[in-house]
Amino acid sequence: MGPALPLVRTLASYIGGGISGLIIGLVVMTVFRPWDTQLFSLGSSWLVSNLGQSVWLFGAVIVFYSANLIQLDRLILNNAPLTQVVQLDQLSDVWIHLFIGIGVIWTAIGMRSALATTLDTPSALNEGAGEILGRLVDGGILLALTTTIVGAVGGYLMQLTKTIALGAELTGYYQLEDRREVFAVLAHLHRIESHLAQIAAPMMNTTKYQPERFPGSEIDRNA
Repeated sequence: MGPALPLVRTLASYIGGGISGLIIGLVVMTVFRPWDTQLFSLGSSWLVSNLGQSVWLFGAVIVFYSANLIQLDRLILNNAPLTQVVQLDQLSDVWIHLFIGIGVIWTAIGMRSALATTLDTPSALNEGAGEILGRLVDGGILLALTTTIVGAVGGYLMQLTKTIALGAELTGYYQLEDRREVFAVLAHLHRIESHLAQIAAPMMNTTKYQPERFPGSEIDRNA
């Protein structure tokens, strides 16, 4: 593990915690609005118009994703079994894809709502461009566009965070596991070789080459 990895991991944890806290705070502010000020009212109005109820799902995915990365980091540091690390590694990718998927789903919801609101009356096609645009905005076109951006950008940032925080550690862990399998096979072959050598050693010590003797082959030198 390089000396910069603990610092990178710490910074990634702070960044992830800050983003999660910001989203949770915005969600709470949207629902409860404990301070009746213009700033918070504008923020709440923006969230409602641009994200709608998807902010709950985005926030929940971010929280679960952050907890997933923290747990995965602990497993790598503790040299946990390969199955546990692979499971959490794949689960973190699922959270990223789910975050992007929420944006796609809410895009479709916003577009459908906007079109339904705009074309709900027979005279809708005869209205001016300004009126049609206003009906699209009221129907949820901003929700469709914003959730697309949030889902795509957020998904890429989540993947970038995982790569920076745990990319090198995951690669090193998987390489170490591969070497362990190779070393285990080599050790097993060495034990087989040693066992065969122990079996063959007594046979080599007791078996000697003795030339065959044929009758009449000896020469009587006293003759």
